[in-house]
Amino acid sequence: MNYPDRRVFRLLILLLDLCALVGAFHLAVETRLGLNAFYGYQMTRDVVDLLTPPLGLILLLWIPMSRWVSLYRPRRGGILAGSAGQIVESVAAVAMLTILATFFIRSFGAGFSRTFVVFFSAYSMATLMAARLILWAALGWCQKRGYAQERIAIVGAGPDTKALAEHFESAGGLGLTLCGVIAAGPESAAGALGNPVPVLGTIEEVGALINRHRLDRIIAVAGEIDRMGLQRLAATCTRMGVPLNRLPFHAEVQAARLRVHEIGELSLLEVRGMQFTPAQEFIKRVFDIAAGSLMLMAAAPVMALLATAIKMTSRGPVLYLAPRTGRGGRHFPFYKFRSMVLGAEERRGELIGRNEKDGHLFKIKDDPRLTAVGRLMRRYSLDELPQLLNVLKGDMSLVGPRPLPASDLDQDGLSREHSFWAQERTRVLPGVTGPWQVRGRSDLGFEEMIRLDVAYVRDWSVWGDVAILARTLPAVLKGKGAC
Repeated sequence: MNYPDRRVFRLLILLLDLCALVGAFHLAVETRLGLNAFYGYQMTRDVVDLLTPPLGLILLLWIPMSRWVSLYRPRRGGILAGSAGQIVESVAAVAMLTILATFFIRSFGAGFSRTFVVFFSAYSMATLMAARLILWAALGWCQKRGYAQERIAIVGAGPDTKALAEHFESAGGLGLTLCGVIAAGPESAAGALGNPVPVLGTIEEVGALINRHRLDRIIAVAGEIDRMGLQRLAATCTRMGVPLNRLPFHAEVQAARLRVHEIGELSLLEVRGMQFTPAQEFIKRVFDIAAGSLMLMAAAPVMALLATAIKMTSRGPVLYLAPRTGRGGRHFPFYKFRSMVLGAEERRGELIGRNEKDGHLFKIKDDPRLTAVGRLMRRYSLDELPQLLNVLKGDMSLVGPRPLPASDLDQDGLSREHSFWAQERTRVLPGVTGPWQVRGRSDLGFEEMIRLDVAYVRDWSVWGDVAILARTLPAVLKGKGAC
């Protein structure tokens, strides 16, 4: 089996976290001793040991506490998804454990070192984050070389099977290999040939297929396999120790958030629309302000050069301001460096027949309205740099679905033709970059852009934003898909 059991990953994360806590503890002790010059009370190592809880007790209590608060529960998007939330929860647990251990071991907090708790909590955040990054990098290294890949197959033959197969084939970084599809029977095998992956066989031979293709997981699509077939499939998978998952809804409902709700002895799926929690919004906004400010300072010299070049080579303002659709469908002034000649919007009508995109997109590869400087800026997305000001204002985020021109959508900022997509993408702030930009930019079709927008909102995490930002620069430097 190529893919290690998820319990192994959770155990590995737990061991790395314990090592991180050991490192943070010793760093906090050394920091407090090093700050003696700034405190009236001079501490020795013996005094520090007296005023801090035993490290062994903290590590021992960490194991049941982490289980109690479900720190290592599976997260949407994979074993490492939601790491930012885990770290915040872990740091809160560290501070609580330290205070509780001190109160009960050191005469109910007598002589309690508050500075140690502050240092320990701060260092814990850094070391726990470093442990996650190490594990993330190691897992990525293994997956690139064909290790730690979960080998899966899909049972079904209809359009939902095809859509799911296309999703797995196009989505990178999931740590899986889609081996193919398994037809419900010989009569449906022919219908499955339209899928982007091969037909492995039928459900009657699933046991042999598991051995032949070394399958680690099987996913059955609802509505494409009858109850008896599902029961036989479950029995075989259980006997051979292969997890069986069932896709319960069609793709549009799958984009919503699902959770299990218990009523009596029944387990029911609860479907909720996608939206960020207040904690997620706070984390994302803090990240935008901090990272956006640094990016703006770094880009300031380049922006000054571009502004000078625009002013010297063509008539008109340096910045192009236009209404774009933001969160909730509200319009906001969108900043870009002007890349076209004056009066470009008035000429759009005569070029509508040359539009190379469908849906709510208007793109022309060799747009005659572009200036010489504008063509260069468009190729490397330099005209987008002023949107860092939109980020600091709160109109946009660094990462999110790209804002579309207000004129391309309905007056309420939505779309009657693509209502589900329009409503879901307006739940979050639009982004300077996003999943479109790292997956092909303007080369993507409109339907693929819809799928990426919905998937971004559903699977959002801080690490996901960092990954998109890291992949944006290489994508832009290649200039592929630029219009």
